[in-house]
Amino acid sequence: MVQRLFYIALLILLSFGMSVGQAFKFTSSVSKSQVALGERFQLEFTANGKTSNFIPPSLKSFNILSGPNQSTSMQYINGNYSQSITYSYTLSAPRLGKYTIASAVINSGGKNYKSNQIQVNVVKGKGNQVAKRQQNKKANAQNVSSKNLFLEAKVGRTSVYQGEQIPVTYTIYFRVDIVRNEVSKLPDFNGFWTQDVKMPQQAKVYTANIDGVRYQAADLKKTILFPQRSGKLEVGLMEFKCVVRTRSQGRRSIFDGFFGGYKDEEYIVTSLPIKINVKPLPEKGKPNDFNGAVGNFRFNSSIDKDELKANDAVNLTVKISGTGNLKLIAPMDFQLPPDIDRFDPKIVDNITTNSNGVSGSKTFEYLLIPRHAGEFKIPPISFSYFDPMKKHYKTLSSPEYILKVAKGDEETTTTLSTINKENVKFIGSDIMFIKKLPFVLHEQGKKFFLTPAFFTAACSPIILLFLGLFIRRRSIEQSSNIVLVKRKRARKLARKRLASAKKHMAGNQRSPFYEEILKGLWGYVSDKLNVRVADLSKESIRSSLLNRQVSESTIEELTIVLDKCEFAQYAPAGAEGEMTEVYQQSLNLIGKIESEIT
Repeated sequence: MVQRLFYIALLILLSFGMSVGQAFKFTSSVSKSQVALGERFQLEFTANGKTSNFIPPSLKSFNILSGPNQSTSMQYINGNYSQSITYSYTLSAPRLGKYTIASAVINSGGKNYKSNQIQVNVVKGKGNQVAKRQQNKKANAQNVSSKNLFLEAKVGRTSVYQGEQIPVTYTIYFRVDIVRNEVSKLPDFNGFWTQDVKMPQQAKVYTANIDGVRYQAADLKKTILFPQRSGKLEVGLMEFKCVVRTRSQGRRSIFDGFFGGYKDEEYIVTSLPIKINVKPLPEKGKPNDFNGAVGNFRFNSSIDKDELKANDAVNLTVKISGTGNLKLIAPMDFQLPPDIDRFDPKIVDNITTNSNGVSGSKTFEYLLIPRHAGEFKIPPISFSYFDPMKKHYKTLSSPEYILKVAKGDEETTTTLSTINKENVKFIGSDIMFIKKLPFVLHEQGKKFFLTPAFFTAACSPIILLFLGLFIRRRSIEQSSNIVLVKRKRARKLARKRLASAKKHMAGNQRSPFYEEILKGLWGYVSDKLNVRVADLSKESIRSSLLNRQVSESTIEELTIVLDKCEFAQYAPAGAEGEMTEVYQQSLNLIGKIESEIT
C-alpha cells in the first residue's frame, strides 16, 4: 500500500514538474526567409510571460499590409498551463535584395529584452509561386497564420462617379477551429452616405475556393456606399477578434488521455483599407433641375380626377422607381397656376437594400386645391438624373394635366390650415352683420380734432410702416444667413427624427430605431456646426464642440451613444429597456449641447 502511494506521488510530480522554472523568452520569426517580390509574408514577435512596452523595429524597407496585430495564447499541455503574447505583421517587399529585420524590445518584470534579428531575401517571382503558396497553406492548415485566417473587404468598383452606389462586403476566411468571435471595430466611411444590408444575427458559414484552396467563409457586414464628394476616398478597415482552438501535437502525460492537450489563442485580424477614386459629375449637359439623383430610374405620374368643384381636393402622385440613391432624392419643384394651392407632399418609401445595391421606389403624393372655377393647366413635371453606366444625364417628364373646375359651394371650403385664400369673402353693402363686440358712445359736440387721440391715430400708420419694414429687413437678413437658419432648426429637426425613432421603439424594431437615432444625432451636429454629414467624423466633432465650449463629459457621452447605436444595429437583441435608455440619452444630449454650445 505504501509502495503504491509512493508511485502515485512520483507520477504527479513528474506530470506537473515541467511547469516550474520556465525562463522568459522573446523571439522573432518570419513565415519564410526567402520571398518573391511583392509576396506577402508574416513577421511575428513572441514572448512567453507578462510583458509591457513593446517597441517594434523599423520596417521602412517593407510595405506594412497589416499590424501590429496582438494575440494572446493560453495553453494547457500535459497538465501545464502557460500563456504567451504575439505581435504579428503582414508585410510585402517592394524591392529586390537582402534585408535585415532588427531586434524588437519588450519589458518583462522591469527588465528589457531584445528579440533575435532576422534575414529576409527578396527574389524575383517564379512561375510555380502560386503552387508553392498552395502547398504551404495545406502544410500549415493546423497553424494559425494569415494563410488560414484572414479578413477581406471586397468592393464592386474602385472607380465611380459621385453619388454612384458601391457594394462593399467584409468576409472572414478561415481553416481553423474558431470557438468565440466578435467584431471589435466597425469600419469608418468618411465621405460616404451609407445604407446597410440587413444581416442575420448568426452569420451563415459557406465554402469558398481561393487559389485552389478551400476555406470556410462568413460575410460579417454588407453595406452600400454612396460617395458624397469627388476625389480619393477610403473604405475603412474592420477588426475581427476571435479565439482559435488547436490541438497540441504529441502526448507526454497520462492526463492527456483524459483531458486532451489543446491551446486557445486570441487573434485580432484586420482587413485592408481600400482606396476609391470618385469622379465628379460632368458639368456638360447638366439639366437645370438636376438635384443629385444618380442611378437608373423610371418616372411616372397620375392624378385621381380631372373634373371637380372649387375648394375640392385632387391628388397628384409622382413615383420614381429604379436603382440608385433613391433615399436622397428630394421632392420636385414645379409651377402651378396661382389659383391652385399646393401642400407639402406625403412621401412613401418602398426601398430594399441587398448585396446588389439599393432599389425600389419613392412616391410623392401632392394635395392640390383649386380655389376658383375655371380650366387650369398643370404643366409637365420634369425629373433629371445621371446614369453612371451610360455616363450622361437623362430627363423624364410627366404629361400635361388639365383640371376642369366647376363653381363650388361658396359657404363650403376644404380646410387644411387655419387660414386660406377663401377665408376672406366680399360682403354686399346692402345688409351688414350685427356687431356683437362692445362699442363706445361719444358725447355729442365733443371735439376729436387736434386731441392726443387724433395725433396718435394720424401717426400710427407711419410708425407701423417703419416697424414693418424693419421687421421684414431683419427677417430677410436672418433667412439669408444659412448658417444661422440651420442652427436654429437643428434641434427641431433632430427631435422630429427622434420622434420617428420612438415609433420604431414602440414596434420593437431595433435596426430602424438605431438608424433613426444615428441620423438624428449626426444631422443635429451637422446643422449646429455647419458641416456636411459626409465630412463629419468623431474626431472632428470632438474638436469642433470643444471650440464651442461644450464640456468634455457631454462630448464623451455623445461618443458613447454613437458607438452604442453603431454596434447595436448588428448585435443581437440587448437587455429589455435598452432602446428606451438610448432614446432618453439622445434627448438629454441634445438639451445639454443646446445649453452649453456658444
